[in-house]
Amino acid sequence: MKHVTLDGGIKVATFKIPPPGIDPFAASPAELRMYGLPPVPDDPHQLARYRRGFNHLKRKLTFVEPAFQVNPDRFHGLPRRAVSEGTQLSSGWSGAVVRLPQGQSFRWIEGDFVVPNVDAPFDGSFYSAVWIGIDGDPGIQVFQAGVSCDVHRSGSSVQPSFYAWWEWFPNPEVGIKNLPVSPGDMITMVLCSTQGQGSTEGTVFIANRTAGIGTSMALTAPANITLLGRSAEWIVEAPNVGGTQSRLADYGEVFFSTCEAVTSTGALVEGGNGDNINMVDGTLSLISVAELITPTVVRCQYVGSLPA
Repeated sequence: MKHVTLDGGIKVATFKIPPPGIDPFAASPAELRMYGLPPVPDDPHQLARYRRGFNHLKRKLTFVEPAFQVNPDRFHGLPRRAVSEGTQLSSGWSGAVVRLPQGQSFRWIEGDFVVPNVDAPFDGSFYSAVWIGIDGDPGIQVFQAGVSCDVHRSGSSVQPSFYAWWEWFPNPEVGIKNLPVSPGDMITMVLCSTQGQGSTEGTVFIANRTAGIGTSMALTAPANITLLGRSAEWIVEAPNVGGTQSRLADYGEVFFSTCEAVTSTGALVEGGNGDNINMVDGTLSLISVAELITPTVVRCQYVGSLPA
């Protein structure tokens, strides 16, 4: 592993690039760790899901060593509203959350989604982030990774931008400069902590299955932070940009599939069996709504934004 300290003291490590056509089912656990690939599960259901999701490793996925850029003015983090049972309201999140009782914790989470195109409902800058994560609802930290889909409109000129990122909040976002993403790309993400609750390290695996490019990295938690593992999320977010709540880009809709998380004891928990979160503005008008379609599929839909 190559260890790097980024701006602001953010610590990350990169893995050895796996050989072309690597078969994760033939590789040893030590080899999977060396290449930053998720371990092959023992549970038959999880194994079947892993096999379907990672068969592309043997076909066309090319791995790159990630190049990073710290974005100190951008943060993904807490939902900014009180936790409640059933449908929740948030000023920044829309999606699904599952929570565990005291004494249990999530160890890893998976989510697949197609990168949405974005538009701005009127002049100005609008932002959206599609991500999966562990913790944050409740909690003071979130271990997460996703894709930002932003757009700026000035009259008839519309300029969207898209990039992959990771973050262990309260540290800021870190973009991945050499993992291209575009609207319509199918993304697979898997986040693995070392042990669930108490972890100070975690691995992020990201594959752009459409472009045939993948990468992985090992994160170190911010100072004085350890994972609680009490919640897992699949979220479309209006991130904090420049110290303020951003306006949500019109992302249309996003379907999260393979919404699954696994506890430190190996139990499988499905995101569609949790609570849905709807995003609202300051007047409690809906901006983005979430629907739990099936136990493993969550749909988020943009429904509107008002001028500032």
